[in-house]
Amino acid sequence: MRMVWIVVAILGLAGLLVAGYLRPPRTPPVAPEGVTLTPLRSISTLEARILLRLSGVKGLPVRYAVDCYRMEYTVTALDGRRARQSGLLALPRDVSATRLVSFQHGTATTRSAVPSKPDGTGLAAAILFAGNGYALVAPDYPGMGVSPGRHPYYVAEAIGSSVVAMIDAARGLEDMPDRPVFLSGFSEGGWASMVALKRLETRGERVLGAAPVAGPYDIRNISLPAAMKGGAPSHSLYLAYAAWGQAGYYGHRLDSLLTPQYATTVERLFDGAEPKAILAGLPANPRVMFNPAFLDRYDRGEDHWYLDVFAAAGVADMTPVSPLRLYYGSEDKDVVPEEALAAARSMRARGANVTAIDVGPVGHEPSMLAAAPLIFAWLQDLEAAEKAAPRPRPD
Repeated sequence: MRMVWIVVAILGLAGLLVAGYLRPPRTPPVAPEGVTLTPLRSISTLEARILLRLSGVKGLPVRYAVDCYRMEYTVTALDGRRARQSGLLALPRDVSATRLVSFQHGTATTRSAVPSKPDGTGLAAAILFAGNGYALVAPDYPGMGVSPGRHPYYVAEAIGSSVVAMIDAARGLEDMPDRPVFLSGFSEGGWASMVALKRLETRGERVLGAAPVAGPYDIRNISLPAAMKGGAPSHSLYLAYAAWGQAGYYGHRLDSLLTPQYATTVERLFDGAEPKAILAGLPANPRVMFNPAFLDRYDRGEDHWYLDVFAAAGVADMTPVSPLRLYYGSEDKDVVPEEALAAARSMRARGANVTAIDVGPVGHEPSMLAAAPLIFAWLQDLEAAEKAAPRPRPD
């Protein structure tokens, strides 16, 4: 459910960190009006290399120490809603960043399990990208971190606004490189990267490339039917989380979708319970949560607000201009491989430069671990091609 990356390694180094190994980051860069930066911590190259080694990641260099900050910024959604949101900013120490990278994290059910904490995901992304000379932003998303309210799980307009607003805010920082952004993300964050890619390209912006991992791209027609069958222990959590977040965002009654019993249970569980408690409180068979009226409409292929939100969240029908690689694990039960395979087929048929890449016989969370070195190598290939491309002559 959550990208684990180097959590075990972090716990293993807890004694070292408590012993005083932590260093404060350098003074934050000058930020534009409305953007605040709070120093969090610095990661030395030694610590970063130890963390990567203990986590089993091979083939990734760490060239620089990393300074981490919590960034707060304001988001204006398409519907005009404005909210203060947060995320992680990570910069290479004592060197100018060469490019901005935006990494979108996977599903989190508590507002403290976010990159700006920083959690394991945030530290891992900081080491991978900022540790190699890039400026990294990793948004917490609406309803997470400092942002009030519920997390609008798989509501494209809300998540897309959050990701793009953090990219725009970061570009206003002192000495930020003026080059096309690179996008990556895992699970929900893989989908969020695609939503952000679509929004950036719609406004005419060039993106260097996008490298989502284990993301759902046609949720209504692929991931939702797979989840309704309960093929993974997390499927009831995903479906209940979406029901809770989407009902709150659009003002629907939760019992218009769930049974009265589970409407009450879901309200209680997602009001701060830990993931293990949420999983324990939900049925193994997801259909048990839903009321008969919804199940009848779902089985008949009829409309319902819950189904409409998932349909609107689909990104498999887009035709990206930027190069795109969809990474997946062939043993993933949470987000089935057909999501990447079908999206790649659909986009290629319309002329897009997209490839689905099997990272091996691994499940959901390990797929990010396996994809990380491949993403880093592709990013470097894209940059080499960018440098080799002929520059347009001035008029």
